[in-house]
Amino acid sequence: MNIKNYEQYGIDKKRKVLYRNFHEIDGKIFLVEISRNSLKVFILLFPNYETPDIFLCEVMADKKAQKLMADSNNLFEELIKKFHIKFGKLQI
Repeated sequence: MNIKNYEQYGIDKKRKVLYRNFHEIDGKIFLVEISRNSLKVFILLFPNYETPDIFLCEVMADKKAQKLMADSNNLFEELIKKFHIKFGKLQI
């Protein structure tokens, strides 16, 4: 997905998408994208996939993301169940 102002959030334009699907988080449906480059993992939540310029994001180091995945039995769906939105920010 092409995102404007991706540099502002530290999102790599050439990231590799690992997972993309719709999920309900705190009573609202989001398009969840989990992607990575060689050093970081990017978690993006789009409340409206037709306007990709509006999103919530979390950028984390690869080691931290691997730990979270291991704690979630290496299943993206289990990881996403741990997501919460507080004060307009993604909490894991």
